[in-house]
Amino acid sequence: MSPVPRRSGARPLLAGHAPKQRLSQSFLVDLEARDAIVTAGGAAPGEIVLEIGPGLGVLTEGLLAAGARVVAIELDDDLLPRLQEKFAKEIASGDLTLIHGDALNVDLEPLLPSDGVWRVVANIPYHITSPLLHRLLLLEHPAERIVLLVQREVAERVAAPVGDWSYLTAFVQSRSEATIVRLVRRESFEPVPTVDSAVLSLERLTHSPLAGLSDDDEEQLWRLVQAGFRERRKKLRNALPRALPIPVDQIMQALERADTDPDLRAQALSVEGWVRLLRELGGIPGAPTRPPRVMRTLPGEAPARRGRVGAGRVHWVEVDAPGKVNLTLAVVGQREDGYHDLHSIVAPLRASDHITLRLLGGEGTEDELHCAGLPISADGENLVLAALRELRREVPIPPLDIVLEKRLPVAAGLGGGSSDAAAVLRGALELCGVELAEERLMQVATRIGSDVPLFLPGGPVLMEGRGERVTPLAPWSEPAPGVLLISAREGIKTPDVFAAFAAGVRGDAYGAALVSSQHLASEALAGLTTVALLQRSAALASANDLLAAARAITPWLRPLDHSLRRLLGRPLSLSGSGPTLFLLYPSLYEAAEAGVLVEAAVSRGELSLPDGGVLVTATELAT
Repeated sequence: MSPVPRRSGARPLLAGHAPKQRLSQSFLVDLEARDAIVTAGGAAPGEIVLEIGPGLGVLTEGLLAAGARVVAIELDDDLLPRLQEKFAKEIASGDLTLIHGDALNVDLEPLLPSDGVWRVVANIPYHITSPLLHRLLLLEHPAERIVLLVQREVAERVAAPVGDWSYLTAFVQSRSEATIVRLVRRESFEPVPTVDSAVLSLERLTHSPLAGLSDDDEEQLWRLVQAGFRERRKKLRNALPRALPIPVDQIMQALERADTDPDLRAQALSVEGWVRLLRELGGIPGAPTRPPRVMRTLPGEAPARRGRVGAGRVHWVEVDAPGKVNLTLAVVGQREDGYHDLHSIVAPLRASDHITLRLLGGEGTEDELHCAGLPISADGENLVLAALRELRREVPIPPLDIVLEKRLPVAAGLGGGSSDAAAVLRGALELCGVELAEERLMQVATRIGSDVPLFLPGGPVLMEGRGERVTPLAPWSEPAPGVLLISAREGIKTPDVFAAFAAGVRGDAYGAALVSSQHLASEALAGLTTVALLQRSAALASANDLLAAARAITPWLRPLDHSLRRLLGRPLSLSGSGPTLFLLYPSLYEAAEAGVLVEAAVSRGELSLPDGGVLVTATELAT
């Protein structure tokens, strides 16, 4: 029988405070685990320790008792007065500096020593683990040691040996030696979370494999590593050409010169191996110089944009173009212009395409579009170029050089092409320093395509008409819902689905989608929690009037849906006219776990798949 942890008395500790799920609040109450974390931090008396998310002060007490000078950053307005009262003496003496703010945004440099040893010891909100690690490890004067209480699976991934790496593993281990100090059971927290935790220790490397790389070189290195991990099940010989704007023969020659087996997968390559490969490639065409190192997209913002400014002007702009899922899709009727009137709740995804825009120098008179990543059909004009043509009808935009890095599945009902167009509208205006009223910008987007306007607000929206009427909705609560996307490589043509619908192919519950969509819209206008959205998953699975038509013209869609339901035990929804099926989960981690199950079932031949198979993607709804 496992020993009962020595606890601080959870209920008295929590008295008067309701833990906030959106902040991932789960408070450590196991004093033995607390003491082990303090010991692992190894702070000498008088050394500065950065604590992120002190919460109710259990870990703070242990750090102060060990003689550390603590700088604690707390985001929760409700907890700040409690901490100020509890540690009034330590604050007055200067042993504790209490900062109200978000650790991902607070300016850390004035709070920490510019030389000498300092440390990070914290029980952090699990949903910020990855961005927080990036921020801490990229500081100009980083911590000697970082000790974090994190989700067990994340700790195991970060500390994994070569051969079982992820992108995050490579990034962290390029700068630190990662070890797991001890495991911490979920019962050590109040409220009890759904996962176990682990104490992760990161010791700063004295000799980093990145030594000798310039900032620009390192930016290109991580672009290369991301390309390798984008399809982690594929061998490097297949994964890299699909994700980089470099010919296959050049990649194969570079792999040979770097003494790297092209049949390896990304998880088997060390940081030193990636550095060698980058040098043999001679860089990545179109890779920008390093942008600001810490970026966040806040609720309601437009897609994240980054630019390098010099001599008073912007030289380039990067834009993320998020995908989307239709949580509901009701077909209200057919218009005189041949389009259908829709009522749809659309949610953007964290998964996105990536676009870099630069001003063309020299005598160029036409835009240049370079495509990388997943292959794009050459049929018809790319919406990126159409967007620039329509924008020039309103404002002067000089010729641009555009690199479109395609990460979203193509023709999958995720709106990738429309999102690319919307992102280019925003990016081109910023690059050229031109302003355009939102109303006119929305008119430009409507001329490009029906789905383009819905991507301009940057959050969940109600889309009506053929797409020209867009109403922004309140963002979901945090942590954001996880989403598992299963996209058939065999596309479905949207006009064919609408033609089948117009011919009378309707589901038995036709009309119910509009009711569900209207109800969800009214709730989302006021603000809908992640939990409340998940509770509506079963209803949302049937809230798509195009489902029956898509099944009618796509024989594999129904059996794939049924086999996935048997495997995952959850309702699936169709995004738009297909062919992507999606499921909602409480977190990105749970969506990713489900994705592993799907990939395993695919490899065992247990799913009914279309020709060409499927792409499996775990992501989140953007908040």
